[in-house]
Amino acid sequence: MELEPIYRTIGGIIRQRRRRLELPQAKLAVRLGISRATLANIETGRQRVLVHHLYAFAEALDMKPSELLPQANKTTAAGDWSQFPMPTDLKPQQKEQIALLLSRINQTTSKSGEKSDDTSIKTSRGSPRQQAAR
Repeated sequence: MELEPIYRTIGGIIRQRRRRLELPQAKLAVRLGISRATLANIETGRQRVLVHHLYAFAEALDMKPSELLPQANKTTAAGDWSQFPMPTDLKPQQKEQIALLLSRINQTTSKSGEKSDDTSIKTSRGSPRQQAAR
């Protein structure tokens, strides 16, 4: 995942919530102890947000910190395994395959609201010969 899009998304969430609360940038900046220019840069994604700032934003905007973060299935490209915790002994191709499978499940789940029967994961150990080769 590229860094810039995630910061634009977080900034957009902050801006949208601030506007919904009809809170001027200057007032929110004072609450946070930052300058209005810094807040403007955060809202446009030009400035990165530190973790402790996320908590301060969440408190000032009456939100949960997790609500400031984009959904994983919206930001993770299919096959991008760097966003998933994986065992270190897997080969890159195996990690990509798992990430692709997880992204397909996420897409199906987000479209229908719940998993359908055709997305169930079936595991197979293969033949004894294939197991011995591993």
